[in-house]
Amino acid sequence: MNEEELINITGIIEKTNNQNIIQTLNEFKNTIESLNTQDGNNKFVKKCLNIIYNDVLSKIDELSNMEESRGTSIKLAFELQKIKKVTEMLPYINKKPKNTIFNEEEYMNIPNIEIIKLDQSDKIKQQLNNFYQKISLGHAYVSSGKQHQCQAMQCVVKNLKALYYMSNQEEANLAATQVITNPTLEHVLQLWRIIDESKIVKAGFKLQLEKVKLKKIIYIPRLFNQITLDYLHNFNTCSTDIPNNLLYQLAFRSIRLKQNENDIRVRVMCNKQIFKHKINNQDILQVVRRLTNSEFQVQKTQHIQQLQQPLTFFGASCVASRTDIREMGLNKVSNIIIHIHGGGFISQSSFSHQSYTRKWANKLDNAAVFSIDYRLAPEFPFPQALDDCWQYYMWIVHFGSAYFNICPKNIILMGDSAGGNLALGIIIRAIEINQRIPDKIILQYPALNLNLQDVVPSNLKSMNDSIIPMGLLMLCRQSYIKDESVIANDYYLSPIQTPQKIIEQFPKDFVIFVGSEDVLLDNSVEFVHYCKNNGLESIKLKVFESLPHGFQNMDIKYNGVMAANSANTQILDQVKQFTI
Repeated sequence: MNEEELINITGIIEKTNNQNIIQTLNEFKNTIESLNTQDGNNKFVKKCLNIIYNDVLSKIDELSNMEESRGTSIKLAFELQKIKKVTEMLPYINKKPKNTIFNEEEYMNIPNIEIIKLDQSDKIKQQLNNFYQKISLGHAYVSSGKQHQCQAMQCVVKNLKALYYMSNQEEANLAATQVITNPTLEHVLQLWRIIDESKIVKAGFKLQLEKVKLKKIIYIPRLFNQITLDYLHNFNTCSTDIPNNLLYQLAFRSIRLKQNENDIRVRVMCNKQIFKHKINNQDILQVVRRLTNSEFQVQKTQHIQQLQQPLTFFGASCVASRTDIREMGLNKVSNIIIHIHGGGFISQSSFSHQSYTRKWANKLDNAAVFSIDYRLAPEFPFPQALDDCWQYYMWIVHFGSAYFNICPKNIILMGDSAGGNLALGIIIRAIEINQRIPDKIILQYPALNLNLQDVVPSNLKSMNDSIIPMGLLMLCRQSYIKDESVIANDYYLSPIQTPQKIIEQFPKDFVIFVGSEDVLLDNSVEFVHYCKNNGLESIKLKVFESLPHGFQNMDIKYNGVMAANSANTQILDQVKQFTI
């Protein structure tokens, strides 16, 4: 920051009596002056400080001159919190290598990166503002009623407050601003999980979804060596250590019903019937032999004799009609979409992402969509979500064709945000233990770097981001990485650290989609350059102008963002290009 800008900060300090402003800006100014004496990444620091100077400082100056009120105090606290967070980040920003790649013209102007304009930026901004109003209502609703211990009273207050906030958007915005100034994990979980846990919200969301011919939930067993902290890198290259006979028993079962707490929940969607009416034990037997590299024979115990009878996939209600029976056994589906949802590792589900996964199921020919519900942090920290996804992937690869009329010739792995991080974890694991690698990969705004000390300029966009406000990234990271002995730049957590020998084996058909206003944009730009320079020259990055993080979920029928619909259409077109 130049001398004139420092003088402006001093001017704001000198004309106010507000001790919070004085203390916060003095600490900010002292940090800048200290960095000015150091040899660091001045280019990075300047880019970040320009955001503060052009946006935050002017608001603080304006608010400090206004008559004190509840609204002014809330808004001022929010702006000062931004300064405090940036003050904490600046030393890490300054330590970034001077050759660090980020969203700047010299790094964006390569054939691997495409900028896509969906509409006029002011139109998209207005669409987003309308959508964010609903997010503010959600924050306000969730934060109300907490002063009451009685749950019944909390419910009454919430509903009354909801009516009030719906008729007074300004108050809703103030309530939202107050809570996201210092968000708590409890609040974030209540808001982000509301679509899965609130019957009313869930019912409203269902009304907006496309109808799809086939949508079923299955529960798959854990059959493969688990990914744990102890065996994150010291792993066995065998895919499973389960004894042959037990593996057969575990694999040959109905997957329509949850049989134990360790089963993994998966949502299956397709535009035609793909379930097999009867499961042939010989199909399972062949897979077990292949996995164990043995000539395993089924032991004639009473249990196995019972299992060898044709297994009904659904039980008594496997087939709903004769029409379904006629469709069984038709040409096998050869394109398998393996989808992993986002939600900061702490929330959301396959259900909450159906606004676009159902469209995939309806509009993709010869394709089936499998979407997992992995375990969430903080209840289940790293690497338990990754292990769920690994078990799910391996089951589809090895056992999927025994239960479904599918032939996984072409596996397309897809994941958004946290799901993108987990998708890369699957690929890395498959490469390291010599398993089937997905044929294509499409990621949407993936979380590529969980080391929050490794700050890039786009991260500061979280200061004004209604989806990922400042402080939320830290909450997600702390919830997911419980064991501090796990280094955040481990490549299973931060794929941007993946070794070259692994990147060289990534699928050649690899596309990342991200918005230009995404807080994770710079990580995607850096990752694409990193992959390109380490043997994956075919990787592509497609940047949608004016869209923020999480835009896919903004494509809903009522009060949605039209630009998000356009972006999702282009993502679907990319999936179609990848199908065979």
